Amino acid sequence: MTFQEPCIDVIGLVRCTGCFGCQSACAKGAIELALDADGFYKPIVDRQVCNECGVCQQICPVLIGQDRKLSEDKQAKPKAFAAWANDEQVRLASSSGGIFSELARPVIDAGGAVAGCVWGENWKPKHVLARTWAEVERMRGSKYVPSQAGTIYQQVITVVRDSEEPVLFSGTPCQVAAMEATLTPEQRKRTLLVEFICHGVPSLRVFHRYLEELFDGDAVISYTFRDKTFEWITILAVSAHGHRHHLPGSNDAFFQGFAGHHLYLMDSCYQCPFARLPRGGDISLGDFWCCPEQWDDRRGVSMVLANTSAGMIALERLYASGRIDLKPTDMATATANAPRAVSGDYPIPNDRRAFLDGMIRGERFSLLKARYFPTMMQVWWRSFRQSNSKLRFLAGFVYHRLRRIFRS
Repeated sequence: MTFQEPCIDVIGLVRCTGCFGCQSACAKGAIELALDADGFYKPIVDRQVCNECGVCQQICPVLIGQDRKLSEDKQAKPKAFAAWANDEQVRLASSSGGIFSELARPVIDAGGAVAGCVWGENWKPKHVLARTWAEVERMRGSKYVPSQAGTIYQQVITVVRDSEEPVLFSGTPCQVAAMEATLTPEQRKRTLLVEFICHGVPSLRVFHRYLEELFDGDAVISYTFRDKTFEWITILAVSAHGHRHHLPGSNDAFFQGFAGHHLYLMDSCYQCPFARLPRGGDISLGDFWCCPEQWDDRRGVSMVLANTSAGMIALERLYASGRIDLKPTDMATATANAPRAVSGDYPIPNDRRAFLDGMIRGERFSLLKARYFPTMMQVWWRSFRQSNSKLRFLAGFVYHRLRRIFRS
């Protein structure tokens, strides 16, 4: 027997995506994922139980991602679409166009199972296996914090191994890669993999610190990142005493911190190996930001990439059934305002470590925001970094002149 160290020893904690694949693969139960101090799920290996079998290395998407030979199906350029559900209620209740729900519907109708993310206790997302439409409805809406995938991979394997039922698995690109790695070729044929375009996973502990003071200690009983009152991303939170926090995501402090400033994303998210072409899932779903005018609709429009023939067949069947509208477009148009569909690189903010250390010390979210969020001047300057040389020169001149004025 060849002894191999646990995969986390090979990739290190910085590259770990917290996908739970290694925990699921370990027959000895030697690996457990737990929230670290920064608020991300990371593996803890029981060295007394681990027999160094190396099975976790065969499942770890970070380890096998670059070496895996892609099928000819995935080497093809994805087919891009603007899409939305024709059921008004489904569309309005969903993050963007409601395509996930409609992909799940025929699976449930056929007696199959859908794996996806729901809110768990104490505002901790988790992956569950749905067998009913009501359970699928709980999976709608974005949860911009880490999901506890737990045993979901094993649950999916049990379904496709013991029956002929179809299965849909949905999750982040790294979770989809871990799911695919656990499936045999025959099981893979009966499992539709649906990934969403992931902006990066922010800290769960930071999210909880933010919730603690959202209503000055009053418990949050309802929270959504995707109420559609003002725009596609509108935060709506309700407290136990009926107070409401309701405003566009661009004005919400937590959303600003991770989506705008990238201040408390997981280490591996800054150079994500899964946020690029070719995509890992059969289908990739995201918001179609700034979609062509003829399709623009505040009720929500999905950007959809069909990455495999299985993904294309699933979409064509939905379109033929009248459940969805599907508008072909080119990749350049579809991804113009969705950079994470083709690239996974962000610069790491200089104050990221200081922000997380302050959170660990117990400092209030509002104080950390005041201390470490970029000023408007810094945000303005950053927006010119990728401009041409003349604009950069002008921006730099104005920026430094304003700094002198404000410091005097």
